[in-house]
Amino acid sequence: MVLSSVPSKTYTVRRFIVRYGVYVSLGLLLLVALLLTPNLYSQQTLTVLLKQSAQLGLIAIGQTLVLLVAGLDLSVGAVIFMTSVIIARVSNGVDSALPTAIGLSLLLSAVVGAANGLLITKRKIPPFVATLAIFILVQGAVQAYTRGVPGGFVPQGLSVVNQSTGFFSIPVVLWIGLTGLFLFVLRRTTYGRRLYAAGSNPAAAHLTGLAVDRLKVSAYVLCSLLACLAGVVLTGYVGYVDRFIASGLDLDAIAAAVVGGTLFTGGRGSVLGTFAGVLLIQVLGTMALLLGLTIQAQFIIKGLVILAAVALYSLARVD
Repeated sequence: MVLSSVPSKTYTVRRFIVRYGVYVSLGLLLLVALLLTPNLYSQQTLTVLLKQSAQLGLIAIGQTLVLLVAGLDLSVGAVIFMTSVIIARVSNGVDSALPTAIGLSLLLSAVVGAANGLLITKRKIPPFVATLAIFILVQGAVQAYTRGVPGGFVPQGLSVVNQSTGFFSIPVVLWIGLTGLFLFVLRRTTYGRRLYAAGSNPAAAHLTGLAVDRLKVSAYVLCSLLACLAGVVLTGYVGYVDRFIASGLDLDAIAAAVVGGTLFTGGRGSVLGTFAGVLLIQVLGTMALLLGLTIQAQFIIKGLVILAAVALYSLARVD
């Protein structure tokens, strides 16, 4: 009885780490912040932190979807920049033209996502190479369109994303709402179950009759659409067009998903874990700023956190 109970306890501990590790880590980090950086809990700091978390969180939801099918999307930064340019150029500061600009951005973003998915599924190009190539292509196309000088005016109506009621703003509500929506889709719908199956064992999923390629393409399209939505929010937040508007957010989104328990190998992960991963990374970054750490130190800390999360999930993996 003693010998048989050891594996059982080990299995329970591993399962606990995989399921709840990110939430425990976030809770501990918040306690540490209370001691080291109590200013983090001021209303002004929390409001900004939540807005920035929402911007990153929208992208991270999309990255979670492509990671679930054992993919990766490096083109989201170009999609965000493209969205910002389209909004400024098409609307040219006119509020009434904003729906047209956003609609065109969504359409082109869906095309980018479909291109990513088709290159990966039909041409069998590795996700890293395919999405990096699309990133360069889209970035180059936008630069050619603007002749290297992004211009235009952001409509004043888009500044509504900066307005807050307490700790809540439109981006935060949007982030929470979409997290809840995709949580339901992935856990409670046939599409969600098929997405997990396509990521965990594509060959077996194909033999059971699932359209694996179509599922993967849909994940990339959704990822690009969410990046476009993040681009709209970021453009309203900044108030002007900036070629570096999404600098670092693409990799931070992947990091948030991985820290939240989504595996690169596909078939395992949750948007709820990604939600906690986003908060963990943003709290960590805000603490580093409040402590006056250099940007180099911030990168080192972020890298160590990601390495620790990957190592922990690898050691505690429950098959």
